[in-house]
Amino acid sequence: MKAHLLTTILSTLLTVGAAQDPAQFVNPFIGTKNGGHVFPGATLPWGSVKAGADSNSGDNQAGYVSDGTPITGISQLHDDGTGGSSSLGHFQLLPLTNTECADYNLTKCIIDRSSRAIGHGDPTASPGYFGIPLNNGVNAEVTVTQHTALHQFTFPSATEQHLLLVDITSDLAQRYSGTGHATVAPNPKTGGTRVTGSGKWIPSFGRDTYRTYFCLDTPTPVNHAYYYETSSGQTSYTHLNKKSILDKDIGYHGPAGVLMGFPSTETEHTLSVRIGVSWTSPERACAYAEEEIPDISAFDGVHKAAREKWNQVLGTVEVDATGVSDDTQELFWSSLYRSYIAPTNVTGDNPLWESNEPYWDSFYCIWDTFRVIHPLYAITAPIAQAEVIRAVIDVYRHTGFLPDCRMSMDKGFTQGGSNADSLLSDSYVKGIKAGIDWEVGLQAMFKDATAMGDFEVEGRGGINSRARLGFVPARDSDHPPSSGANTRSASRLLEYAYNDFSIALVAQGLGRTENTTHFFAKSGDWFNIWNPNATHHGFSGFIQPRNADGSWYFDNRYDSGMVFRPDHCSPVFGHNDCYGGGSGGEFYEASSWEYSFYVPHDMASLVHAMGGPDTFSSRLDTFFSAGFHDMGDEPGFLPTYLYNYVGQPAKTVDRVDESVAKYYSTAVDGLPGNDDSGSMGAYAVWSHFGFFPVAGQDTYLLNRPYFPKITFRNEVTGAVATVIASGLSAENKYIQSATLNGEAYSKNWISHKLFSEGGTLELIMGASNDSVWGTREEDLPPSLSTGGFGAWVSRPSSSSAGELLEGGAGQDESLAVPDDVAPSGRNFFSYLIFLLLAD
Repeated sequence: MKAHLLTTILSTLLTVGAAQDPAQFVNPFIGTKNGGHVFPGATLPWGSVKAGADSNSGDNQAGYVSDGTPITGISQLHDDGTGGSSSLGHFQLLPLTNTECADYNLTKCIIDRSSRAIGHGDPTASPGYFGIPLNNGVNAEVTVTQHTALHQFTFPSATEQHLLLVDITSDLAQRYSGTGHATVAPNPKTGGTRVTGSGKWIPSFGRDTYRTYFCLDTPTPVNHAYYYETSSGQTSYTHLNKKSILDKDIGYHGPAGVLMGFPSTETEHTLSVRIGVSWTSPERACAYAEEEIPDISAFDGVHKAAREKWNQVLGTVEVDATGVSDDTQELFWSSLYRSYIAPTNVTGDNPLWESNEPYWDSFYCIWDTFRVIHPLYAITAPIAQAEVIRAVIDVYRHTGFLPDCRMSMDKGFTQGGSNADSLLSDSYVKGIKAGIDWEVGLQAMFKDATAMGDFEVEGRGGINSRARLGFVPARDSDHPPSSGANTRSASRLLEYAYNDFSIALVAQGLGRTENTTHFFAKSGDWFNIWNPNATHHGFSGFIQPRNADGSWYFDNRYDSGMVFRPDHCSPVFGHNDCYGGGSGGEFYEASSWEYSFYVPHDMASLVHAMGGPDTFSSRLDTFFSAGFHDMGDEPGFLPTYLYNYVGQPAKTVDRVDESVAKYYSTAVDGLPGNDDSGSMGAYAVWSHFGFFPVAGQDTYLLNRPYFPKITFRNEVTGAVATVIASGLSAENKYIQSATLNGEAYSKNWISHKLFSEGGTLELIMGASNDSVWGTREEDLPPSLSTGGFGAWVSRPSSSSAGELLEGGAGQDESLAVPDDVAPSGRNFFSYLIFLLLAD
């Protein structure tokens, strides 16, 4: 009875949310130009199938690009917002006419991938739908279910035949690796024709290979068809009639596929095509297609159901848009929409291992998404987030490590730290528990921290060196030979330190006191690469890599002599120098200027090291005004909110407003960088909410909402959280005072309790930017060294790091990791940090 009542309540809540029809404000084309790499096609929330047009463009990582280039087809699988090479783009369909196939002769069709590209008019898209008018007169539309795409091609009335190309081997990056297969046969269930196919490909940002399978059905049989394949520049054709059966292996060579011709009548100009996709087998692809779309002619019904599903997911958030521009609503809802495109839920379709746990894929990459996407799910989609946590823990069970990047069933390349640790801690401290074995989760986190993996794709590098020195030295050789580039030592250490803090939070919650003490202490290792004497642009003290002998490391790719450039890899100097690979340098996708602000667990110590609140604030000002800030990569998100840590929330308001206005718009080039699985958009979502997560911990930094009222409905507990901005206007954008559940509230941050238990946060807005609200020391967000997180840590002096390395590494053996965690590493910085647990 209780379960039934809860289901009824949740159904009612979702219906209320859906009644808003937030889908009407979604513009899927934002970010489809100028490197945004946004997928604008048809999909469901976390849908396995993502169907859309593929542009013949050098910028087509997600398929379609708003740059006017012609399209080579409409494929069924894509990723959203990725960097690197183009991803997926399998099983393209392209409707053809006499323009592309002279005299409607299928053996005269232009089939080469680039040569066949067709120009088009302006496409249209909305959640669950994509349509594009082609210059050959065909209007192509597609809608979807979880594993199946339903295409509808409307041909010109003068078309003699409906012709369709089915490309089996091509993908966007042209990484077909052979061992494919194709079949063509009548389908007695539909009375039409069935085509199945498969192949093996190389992933766009990972190792090994993967396979995908499709099952295509038409409601009417083909008049005639040809199987084609190209090898050494020569194309061969195998003719198939209505009753022919093709069953053929496809080796490693040029393009291969099927060309089909269907009858055309004076009254019927539409060809419907259903195509199921599976990662496991063609049989499963066919089963998905038949179960999810039993009626191939039901395009409008499938489209309607897809839109309703999107409205249910988007509808967990409700906004009062009084006084809010349509443009702001479009940016907000479009950004929230993209936050749910990836990762992909492929539970039940995992070919790699048998498990009762969920399987999610397209973590592209956790380095990006742990900061903004998964904390968002903790509020708006906790059921999905619980499945994500279960899935990544299950990856650990079967591969030995938590993933950092994973796509196409393969291990992806690690970008920085072992940030699945912070992904897990974020959910743990926010009370997400459903079906999660947190003991195994903590075990997986321990594995990251203590066992050297092949850190190119999993785990950490430099574990032994760090245990000995207290930091990861530049160009460290302490890793397996196959581990790839030994770069990014400075940024990896900062992330490892924060990952260790994340481990401590989970250990603390599970009552593992000794482990908690150790990992809180290890989180202080960031200070071992803090050079108090490094200066730049009038400020002293920067994160700088170190050599194994303790000396400071200098990257002299541009400068001769002992020169350290904290702005290197910023937008003003060597911006594209800090990626992966052997020449990537010691910071990843950001400069020392930016990474020197990354100590989210102990900002109080960082403020102290930088010279105090006034200097910290002035340094932040310079960071932005001098152009060192890079909004196009995820490390640039948190700095826009860091004024809260020195009691200046009004400056956070100005900085976030400036960043949103400067870098975001509703145009096709309206993103500061590639969307990174929705991460760029999620920053805009949080900014519109009026608070921002310090990912991995239970801290949200308050800003100001862009809506006068926002309501969050928790799909698990039924709790309702409301954020009200009383008096909000363009001028009244600063918080003057606040109440939480009717009680005065002066802190410039909130915890997750508001969203898990419900309540009302009311912010009284005004034009004054010198309000005392949120400015006192007791109003600041938590830091380890000021008693936050249930621990006390002594604050290091700003001159300690250099002295320690010159004099040798003092050790406190009492802080060694206990035997059940694995090797008892020594913490170089531990004698500066002594922890007393509060409980």
